[in-house]
Amino acid sequence: MSILSAPFQQLCAIFGSITFFQWIAIFVVFVFYIYWSLTKNYGKFEKQGLFSIPPKLLFGNNQDLFLQTKPMITCYREFYNQFGNNKCGICYEGPEAKFYVKDPELIKQVMIKDFDHFVDLNFIPKELANMPVNEFGLANALGDEWRALKSSITPAFSLKNIKNIGTNINGPALDVIDSLKKCQNGVANMELYSGYFAMDCIGRIVFSIDFQTTKSGGNDFVKYGDGFFESWRFAFASLIPSVAKNLNFAMFNPKSTGFFLKLAHSVLSGRDGTNAYPPDVLGLMMKIRDGKLIPEDDDEKGSKQTMAAKCMDNDMICRTLMQFFMDGYDTVSAMTTMCFYYVAHHPEVQDRLIDEVDELSGRVGTNITGDDVKDLHYMTQVYNETSRLAPFSFTLRRCTKPWKVPGTEAVIPVDMGVVIPIVGLHYDPTYFPDPEKFNPDRFSTENKHKITPGTFIPFGLGPRQCIGMKIAQMEAKILMYQVFRNFRLEPSESTPFPPKWRSDHFNRIQGGCNLKLISRV
Repeated sequence: MSILSAPFQQLCAIFGSITFFQWIAIFVVFVFYIYWSLTKNYGKFEKQGLFSIPPKLLFGNNQDLFLQTKPMITCYREFYNQFGNNKCGICYEGPEAKFYVKDPELIKQVMIKDFDHFVDLNFIPKELANMPVNEFGLANALGDEWRALKSSITPAFSLKNIKNIGTNINGPALDVIDSLKKCQNGVANMELYSGYFAMDCIGRIVFSIDFQTTKSGGNDFVKYGDGFFESWRFAFASLIPSVAKNLNFAMFNPKSTGFFLKLAHSVLSGRDGTNAYPPDVLGLMMKIRDGKLIPEDDDEKGSKQTMAAKCMDNDMICRTLMQFFMDGYDTVSAMTTMCFYYVAHHPEVQDRLIDEVDELSGRVGTNITGDDVKDLHYMTQVYNETSRLAPFSFTLRRCTKPWKVPGTEAVIPVDMGVVIPIVGLHYDPTYFPDPEKFNPDRFSTENKHKITPGTFIPFGLGPRQCIGMKIAQMEAKILMYQVFRNFRLEPSESTPFPPKWRSDHFNRIQGGCNLKLISRV
């Protein structure tokens, strides 16, 4: 106490000597500093000729997202419409200015042609991205590290492996059918069963393990999978990233990340020392780590594999597996759910879909393979149209080299975030006439060439397009094939149309997706 008492007394003396008017002056300076910190970026790029949506203090343009007063899909559609005929401009996430790209040609330039200026993803603010609590494996990797890792891990998502995966995930789809047949009153929450299926697919594809999620009616995998994404965390981090950093703020639910990291480490440690590399995603990453992959044709000296081996330590493996849990579970379950939702509300679409399923079923029966899925052309149209109407609302990039905006004097600086408004493009009547209408024929062989490149991008575009896109599509189609072999789906009273989106999630509907099951067998 004696050590602390003298400084404490000095501090009290200093504060005690400050007059009332000096306190007022300090308060005013403090308020102005806070105001300056929150508004210092406002107007900076507008002076260079870029359009912007007028920001609000503290929230920027994200007040409804932060307060969850509107669904994300609604907010991003409104952002898009507010930009009018402007090809690009500035929007604000809290005090931070983001470059917003609306024009399809500019989007292709950013995501493909000038990719070297926008290599990195930007879903996690840079201030938080390298914090241990937010390490996210391959999705968080930057620059050359990402290039090496992606080059090495791509074989897991090759056409050959995807075909093999189709056979492995047929079992989880049949588990869903068995459970649906037991549903009371013939009504099932298809969101629930789509989630069970997605989690069981991850077990088979990533670990060669049967999680038995559907058979058990849900388990800890689903419990923690449902808790991964909490939209308020993204809003908080985007509004005040410096504060979030000082708080060691986690972008994802720590209980969920802890559960799946522990699982990944446990399975990995069990395999180490056996000299075995099972044919799954974990086995491939172990090969990368141990330098066991055969170099690709364009990598004769193995330089990419060498760099990848340096990056792919046990922690990188486990955090990348956690990414697969998060993306594979949420993306597959949400999109498959919405396929069932839209088909149930459009009986004429369901008739055509069932005809196609029955035709294939007459040839292959229950045991559909990855090769068979390619014959489900109309189902592909249904999936694509669902992806148009119920996508993840946006994708983000980070500027890695200064980039001059074509046709302007504005220069996008290093580290500035770039927003690509996926859902705005998907609902733009210029590109998709009568955009609210569910019309799979937009994607028919006769019509798909009419779609303007750069306007339909549910999985992103360019080198950082979602690496698991084809697997996600195959999983959804296999489950849909088995469901429509056995049932017709009809709306229930608790699942009205059009969809009412949740404000606390990215692309899920309120109350789940409860549909009536009409047996066809």
